[in-house]
Amino acid sequence: MFLPRNQRALDGPLAYCKQDPRQDPTYVEGKARASLFGVATPSPAFEKTIDELFGKELIRKDRHILSIHRVVQEAVSYHNVDDLQESFDIASRLVYEQFPKQVMSESLYKEWNVCQEYIPHGVHLSKKYSDYARSGKLKAHEFFVRLLSNCAW
Repeated sequence: MFLPRNQRALDGPLAYCKQDPRQDPTYVEGKARASLFGVATPSPAFEKTIDELFGKELIRKDRHILSIHRVVQEAVSYHNVDDLQESFDIASRLVYEQFPKQVMSESLYKEWNVCQEYIPHGVHLSKKYSDYARSGKLKAHEFFVRLLSNCAW
């Protein structure tokens, strides 16, 4: 999820994960989309961050799959209401970018394998939204709503 083809999904706090076109312009194509080579090759800053987390045993790594326990995610995801909203928005955008998109009321049945992989993330975000929205601590923004719409299909 941290290597989306749409590099604009990494704007803001995750900018260090972006492919740097100044280092190698073949990594990023027009319209801020990473090339397939770029998606398979993380930025040096991203690799450094992953190595630090792995060294502190906060994540597990299996080739290109990174896993972090949900308890650790909860502990480090935010410090106040603004951090909660920002973390939620970032997570929603990253999952949205990976999830297949429903177009013109067509079913996502042909994309079921990919949907099946990311639906649990959408469900988790939906549950977290339910937990915090009642108290007014969390607002539903564009990518979360779009993600839920695609998950529903």
